[in-house]
Amino acid sequence: MTTEGEGTYKVCPACAEHIQSEALVCRFCGYDFLSNTFRGTAAPIQTRTNGLAIASMVLGIVWIYWIGSILAVIFGHISLTQIKNSNGTQSGRGMAIAGLVLGYIGIGFLLLFGIVFLFA
Repeated sequence: MTTEGEGTYKVCPACAEHIQSEALVCRFCGYDFLSNTFRGTAAPIQTRTNGLAIASMVLGIVWIYWIGSILAVIFGHISLTQIKNSNGTQSGRGMAIAGLVLGYIGIGFLLLFGIVFLFA
């Protein structure tokens, strides 16, 4: 039991949230302190894949004369921010990172070809 402010609190063993010591069920995860089981009161979080993460990966693969690489980097950064701020309701972080990596590789090749073209 810990004391925070004016009341006494305990820590839920399932989700580690601080709840009032008199509570019989955790309001965050539904853990029942009397039977040491879950009541199932917490609804499962529905996740969906971020559309910009998908677009970033596809454009990073396709590249479309380097315009796709530039868009892959832009969409990748935007989607990573959206996924971070979604509190677990959006997925696709791996696709966004893959799009970023492929986009930066495409931009690197664009710069390399530009330098070779200038000195050729």
